Amino acid sequence: MSDDIRSAPPLDGFSGVKRQNLKSRQQQILDLLFEQGNASIEFLAEHFDVSRMTIHRDAHALASQGLIDKIHGGITLKNRARTEKNVAYRQHRAANLKKAIIQRAVSMIEPGQVIILDDSTTVAEMLPLLPARAPLTVITNAVGVVQALAPFPGIKIICLGGGYSNSRNAFFGLVCEQAARSLRGNIMFMSTSVISGDTAFQNDQDVVKVKRALMAIADRCVLLVDSTKFRQGGLHRLTSLQEFDRILTDGQIKPAILSDLEASGIPVEVC
Repeated sequence: MSDDIRSAPPLDGFSGVKRQNLKSRQQQILDLLFEQGNASIEFLAEHFDVSRMTIHRDAHALASQGLIDKIHGGITLKNRARTEKNVAYRQHRAANLKKAIIQRAVSMIEPGQVIILDDSTTVAEMLPLLPARAPLTVITNAVGVVQALAPFPGIKIICLGGGYSNSRNAFFGLVCEQAARSLRGNIMFMSTSVISGDTAFQNDQDVVKVKRALMAIADRCVLLVDSTKFRQGGLHRLTSLQEFDRILTDGQIKPAILSDLEASGIPVEVC
């Protein structure tokens, strides 16, 4: 039955699933627009295997939040840069998919290590679990990391200064990169915007520079990426996936993508 045909009220559990799927699809529509800029209603309906009317309803919901504009036969981002970099939006993306990834990442940390954390919202979800791994030294460019871990005496924090980005709540720029090069860490945990093929991409060139600087000072680098980040697109090349010692993702990664990564010898682990 078409999802546009209204019938008897669904059971509460089924209704909850539908609401969850609706929210997930709208987030995925925004993700797609981040990479393409705009998309037609027809393309989106085919891509998500739903009716055109369903996509029109999604578009109306996103437009009412000020995130997109409706154009003839399609939709486009209202303010690409502002929406893409907004910390509050990024914190809500794929939250459920990240849980197993986070738990696995934290299990890789040994007390006494020097760990490096980037400013990604995926890595930020590790923070509540880190005090149990103390003593630790944490190197970061993210203000949120400092604020979350500062109350714990068993964690020593080294914050890399530089130019402050309000939208990302973190430091970037030449000063930040130079500060990173004077340090060394045992293991780095980081995320990225998009993985396309065997390459990690980031949509901000300043972020690319700092992530590369941090990767260069780590003995091991671990990439945390939920399955929604495996898609076409990406603006600035960050690095080849071969450069990571481990890539952690979730069980919803497409089998074909996982197979291609494993065939290429890329160290991917499904959590």
